[in-house]
Amino acid sequence: MVRFVVMAAGLATRMGQDKLAMPWKETTVLGHVLQTVLEAIELQDEPSWGLFTLSPFIEICVVSRQPIEAYVSEKSIEKFKACRGIWFQVPSPKPLAETLRICLKDLDSEVQVIGFLPGDQVGVTAQVLAACLRKVLRILPDFLVPIAGDKAGSPVFFHRRYVPELLALRGEHGGREVLYRYPERWRVYPVEESLFQDVDTPEQYHALLSLNSKRSV
Repeated sequence: MVRFVVMAAGLATRMGQDKLAMPWKETTVLGHVLQTVLEAIELQDEPSWGLFTLSPFIEICVVSRQPIEAYVSEKSIEKFKACRGIWFQVPSPKPLAETLRICLKDLDSEVQVIGFLPGDQVGVTAQVLAACLRKVLRILPDFLVPIAGDKAGSPVFFHRRYVPELLALRGEHGGREVLYRYPERWRVYPVEESLFQDVDTPEQYHALLSLNSKRSV
């Protein structure tokens, strides 16, 4: 089983506000990312995937600063609950390492891999995410890392054996510190660099918003 974690409790110092609640398409930034995760799981019904299905093997966990209703539509909330979704609400922004500790609590003994995706990574697609999840479930790698050229990005998947090292992190040290200790153990998954688009600053947000508006015309 995979616990797929959406990290949404960061400090957001460059944005100056809760960027994940800002509008994106028909929802919010976080709402869009979570909707993409849910769509990836729904792709199990595509005939091209064959008989292997995702939903019995995936649980979704979100660590967020506000209740789910602040980010997500009622329809998506229903889907989230149907997928055994876990929503950890924290009252204030948390350093990255503390967010990791929250989402690694109460891991079921059947969870063998943990995947991490930032809550502001609006470039992620359901098709790529579903493909990554399927590869992880088939081979149970130490790490599965999306790569665009020479750039590594998210979502990144860690085998359960690295949980103690993740729990030992402090401050703004995140999973990449553990990941880069073992580059020889990576399984890479080639992707387009657009997959890594995220929202860190007001300038990035407005530029991506404008780009997506042009694509929809």
